Amino acid sequence: MTAPAFRIENVSAQAGFKLLEITFDLPGEKVNKFSAAVIAEFESVVAELEKRGQAAEVDAVIFRSGKPGNFIAGADINMIAATQTAEEAYTLSRKGHKLLDRWEDLPFPTIVAINGTAMGGGCELSLASSAIIMSTDASARIGLPEVNIGVIPGMGGCVRLPRKVGLAGALDLILTGKTLTGDRALKAGLAEANLAKENFDSAARVWVKQNLEKLKSGDRIAREPKLGGMGGLVGSAMEKTPFGRAFILRKARETVMSKTRGQYPAPLEAIQVLSDTGARYAEKIRGQAREEAMDREARGFGKMAATSISKNLIRIFFLTEGVKKSKGVASEIKTTKVTSAAVLGAGVMGGGIAQLYAEKGISTRMKDISAKALTLGMQSAQKIFYRSLQKRKLTPRSYQQKLNLIAPVLDYSGFGSVEIVVEAVLEKMDVKKAVIKELEGEVHDECVIASNTSSLSISEMQSVMKKPERFGGMHFFNPVHRMPLVEVIRGEKSNDETVSRIFQFAKQLGKMPIVVKDRPGFLVNRLLMPYLNEATWLLQDGGDIEEIDETLLDFGMPMGPMELIDEVGVDVGEKVAHILHEGFGDRMQPAPFNSKIVGAGRLGKKNGKGMYQYLDSSGKKKELNPEIYGILGISPSRGKISREEMVDRCILPMINEAARCLDEKIVESANEVDLGMIMGTGFPPFRGGLLRYADSLGAKTIVEKLKKYQARFGARYEPAPALIRMAEKGETFHRD
Repeated sequence: MTAPAFRIENVSAQAGFKLLEITFDLPGEKVNKFSAAVIAEFESVVAELEKRGQAAEVDAVIFRSGKPGNFIAGADINMIAATQTAEEAYTLSRKGHKLLDRWEDLPFPTIVAINGTAMGGGCELSLASSAIIMSTDASARIGLPEVNIGVIPGMGGCVRLPRKVGLAGALDLILTGKTLTGDRALKAGLAEANLAKENFDSAARVWVKQNLEKLKSGDRIAREPKLGGMGGLVGSAMEKTPFGRAFILRKARETVMSKTRGQYPAPLEAIQVLSDTGARYAEKIRGQAREEAMDREARGFGKMAATSISKNLIRIFFLTEGVKKSKGVASEIKTTKVTSAAVLGAGVMGGGIAQLYAEKGISTRMKDISAKALTLGMQSAQKIFYRSLQKRKLTPRSYQQKLNLIAPVLDYSGFGSVEIVVEAVLEKMDVKKAVIKELEGEVHDECVIASNTSSLSISEMQSVMKKPERFGGMHFFNPVHRMPLVEVIRGEKSNDETVSRIFQFAKQLGKMPIVVKDRPGFLVNRLLMPYLNEATWLLQDGGDIEEIDETLLDFGMPMGPMELIDEVGVDVGEKVAHILHEGFGDRMQPAPFNSKIVGAGRLGKKNGKGMYQYLDSSGKKKELNPEIYGILGISPSRGKISREEMVDRCILPMINEAARCLDEKIVESANEVDLGMIMGTGFPPFRGGLLRYADSLGAKTIVEKLKKYQARFGARYEPAPALIRMAEKGETFHRD
């Protein structure tokens, strides 16, 4: 017989105070979650509490978790993924509503004591309780992240959250999926107390005893919400008028549309649900009013859960969870957390890597050959930490402590004790080989050495080493602190232990690693460069820079390809394009315009002029470079090339090259291609990834289009043999 998930205990040690404590500890799982079986068991728990309440056997109930660092992770996402229709998802939501309504209606106060993550359904259970107590522990966070998997809160979150934090505050949390620590939840009016993590459980019992009369009377204990989102909108009297609510909701829609271009329907549906149910948002509604509000939320939840967008986002969630459980290799490799590391090379990239180490509490050495370079590296790290300080994510003390973890050095002092070194020097093979050969003699035999190269051969670098098996690639993407992907490159002589140690170190740094084979461009740059190259060919064929960018933004890319060329650096892109051309021949023929732009000294954001010119130091304000068309000697016009052709010519070469990568075993599966392109290039998650999008088109359609473009443009569009086979057999990249 399966052990129960819930344990009920009488924990009161005081006469006349009947306090029950419910502990949720799901057997065999690292986190608590609401599965169908758990919901059925919790229904029995609520039924028992209802009986005890009728017999006046209870003064209050505390609900806590038996999982360290976790309260409730939310609903079991498999339940949502399994729904095939909007009606099925609606029924699932209504079942959750009925249960939490019964919890809310218990005839005594219910208090949740949160000492870990309370996400989704965990937050919604908390909202249905009389009070929320949170711990000061860093793991204690609360939020409604449902939009991240393409749905809206479906257990009452849209109805109950606004009455606690105000309409603007609720929109901020629901539409962004952000989470709040205990102190921020208290300030927002979401939590009633934020108690010290030391002796948290006993302190929670004392708090309940002290506030029992207020809890029984229903008096508000939490402060009025002070924080709001959606462009600085704050909870105020404005929210209590129809005009004020309409204004806030309109601004929320405008913000969502500006950020998503309408490509993600869940945030828009959430706004509509809050609009339809918000007339009573300040009330603790019961009876028919609650039924109607919950039913509207369930209809919205069902509508979103049935979309292909939600199914794609859920699939991506499972892919990322799979990486979290993986060690990067098939063999069983045990690794320990890295406590000391080093970076060789202190430019912007080296400084970014060092900052990431220090952010995770790792003692860091950063070496370069000049004090000027070290200053640049430290400034790069300091800027990132300072932004966190400004946003109050760091205190002045923690800001200085983290910065002090980075030791800039001009020699190898301290390198003898580090566990991993990442080389980030100039992207030239002879320089890297010389540095790696020298470095190997300065570290201990078990130290892993990795290169941050974006395109150069790891296997060739290994050729100068005495122990090449301990060397591999660890390719970070720029900016390091924002981009989630790390490519772990296995050289010809890299052993499993090295690959696994780099892979798990990347996870320790909070990154999403994928293991790739050592070939020019590895995976992401090999697929990205045809995209950027074809955008430049479009420009040469008469396409308008701004229209090309707008078209791919509408497709779902986070940045237009022309702006991305500027972001990467026109000179950097030109260099990588020639490396790939040398490696793969005519299908990677670089567009001539890149070299013209570099020759004119237009390098992109780094010097303020590229395809665009940048009007401030942040690079956020930009306008079309008025000189660019003159430099290139062209007069493009909007509409000369259809938007369908623009999308085809940029996206199809990526799919084509991805088919070749799978044939060559650059990565093991289509899933890794999808994850790599989403995390490394921002390929639209709502499309499920590059090859999930390819499957939606069908191999036959892709091959037909490639042949059409091949007739016009030659080898760049020659269909990969694997794609031709797939088209003939009616196969897809994904078998599910």
